[in-house]
Amino acid sequence: MKQRTARRRAELFGLLRAFRDAAVALPDAFVAIDEHQRVLWFNAAAGRLLGLSYPNDLGARLFDVVDIPRMPEWIASGGAEALTEIVAPTDADVHLTLRLIPYAQDHALLLARDVSQMLRVEKVRRDFVANVSHELRTPLTVVHGYLDLIEPEQIPEYEPILRELRNQSRRMTQIVEDLLTLSRLDAEEALPESRVAMRPLMNSLHRDAEGLSRGRHTIVLDMKGDDDLRGSSKDLYSAFSNLVSNAVRYTPTGGRITIGWSSGPRGGRMRVTDTGHGIAQQHLPRLTERFYRVSTSRSRESGGTGLGLSIVKHVLQLHDAHLEIESEVGVGSTFTCVFERNRLLSPEHATEEA
Repeated sequence: MKQRTARRRAELFGLLRAFRDAAVALPDAFVAIDEHQRVLWFNAAAGRLLGLSYPNDLGARLFDVVDIPRMPEWIASGGAEALTEIVAPTDADVHLTLRLIPYAQDHALLLARDVSQMLRVEKVRRDFVANVSHELRTPLTVVHGYLDLIEPEQIPEYEPILRELRNQSRRMTQIVEDLLTLSRLDAEEALPESRVAMRPLMNSLHRDAEGLSRGRHTIVLDMKGDDDLRGSSKDLYSAFSNLVSNAVRYTPTGGRITIGWSSGPRGGRMRVTDTGHGIAQQHLPRLTERFYRVSTSRSRESGGTGLGLSIVKHVLQLHDAHLEIESEVGVGSTFTCVFERNRLLSPEHATEEA
């Protein structure tokens, strides 16, 4: 029995040693902390990325030995969402993503991953898209201008070809403009903010929808709040217009489109509801991806660029807001822009400022 126990103990120690060696060799930083945020253990990468020193920092409070803004509040709140693009305390050129993984009872594992290379690649991609879009804008403008000079009536046999060339030229120009908009939003950390008067904005969206519809749909405006928004009027109008134009574009003739704004203690909601074809559930998580299409043929026939919802997502993120999508095939869809309460401005304030 003693021999078996000793052998079993040796096997367990061997497994623990192998696990420890593997954890030490990982390129990501791992820090085990207890319920009082005291450091119980960390691997070698934690020294390189977070500045922890062995054995001096064992038993110390994590916040006393690792200086990262917002980290104490983040850990205290449970760390449900990852902290992204955090500057490493050891090197200003290194950016980290932090995750908190609970384990055992009141213990947690802090994971820090170096994402500097990924961010550099992403910046190269953004710069490439922006530069290519800028370069394409001028030749497309020239092509579009010359096509407009040609009168189809003068050469009737080429009228279908000229019409198609004009349509495709406009579509390519819109794609370039949308790409430039996305590039600008990608580069922005914050947008210029002012009071956005929601009632006039919603009235404008209602008129735009009626103009796009040309009487083919029933367009309803539903206002259930007088609060305004704090944000960028130009960018919010662009985002909301994308939702409205999509509803008109994908709702069959005779359908109903409701453009609504509501505000209250829980925040503000701008929503667009249609009675269109609807979207299958498996597509909903990917709708805001660039160029993602539920139906390629239908999107191209309707003139969509596949970038509208990406623009909506980026604009909302810069306003601390998010997009909620509900849809049922054959019934219709509802797109809702959800704003936090601190983004609302009461009409009383508007009167005082005026």
